[in-house]
Amino acid sequence: MSLSRTRMALRLDELRDSFDSSFSRPPPPQQEPGEALLRLRVGGTPLAVRLGHLSGLHLMPRLVQLPDSPASLLGVVGLRGQLIAVHDLAALLNLQTGESPRWLLLAGGTRRVGLAASGFEGQVRATREQMRPGGSSASHPLLSASVLLKDTPPLPVLDIDTLVQKLLEAAAAPQQGR
Repeated sequence: MSLSRTRMALRLDELRDSFDSSFSRPPPPQQEPGEALLRLRVGGTPLAVRLGHLSGLHLMPRLVQLPDSPASLLGVVGLRGQLIAVHDLAALLNLQTGESPRWLLLAGGTRRVGLAASGFEGQVRATREQMRPGGSSASHPLLSASVLLKDTPPLPVLDIDTLVQKLLEAAAAPQQGR
C-alpha cells in the first residue's frame, strides 16, 4: 500500500512541477489561419488587397487638386505631417469611375503613396488553398491573382507592391515638354 502511495505522491509532484513550469515558458505562437485581405470596391468592382502590403486605411481627408497632373492623380493630402500623392485606383485599373472615392489606402515604404477606393467592405482571411494565381479573367495585369471565398465569385487581388513601384518610377521619370 505504501508503494502505491509513494508512486502517487511522485506523480503528483511531477504534475505540480509541470503545471508550475508552464507559467515560466513563453506561450506558443498563435497563427491566424490564412492571410488577411481587405475587401474594397473600386469603380463599382469588388477586389481585395493584402493587408500586409498596406500601412494604413483612412477615410478620405481633404484633397487638394494639382494643376496639369496625370488623369489618375486626384491630388495630395496632408496626413500626419506628410504630403501624400493620391491616385484613383479605378483610373489606374481602367475601371468605371461612377462613385467618388471615400477611402484612402496608404502603401509604400518610406515614400508613401495614397490609393483611393470608393468602398471598404471588410476584412477576410484566405488560406493558401483559396489563393489562385492568374486571376479570374483579370482585365488588368495588376489583378493577376484571385481569392476563392465561400458563396462569392472569385475576388481579384490587387498587386499593391508592383502598382506602387510603377507609380514611383513614373513620378521619378523626367517629364516631357516641361
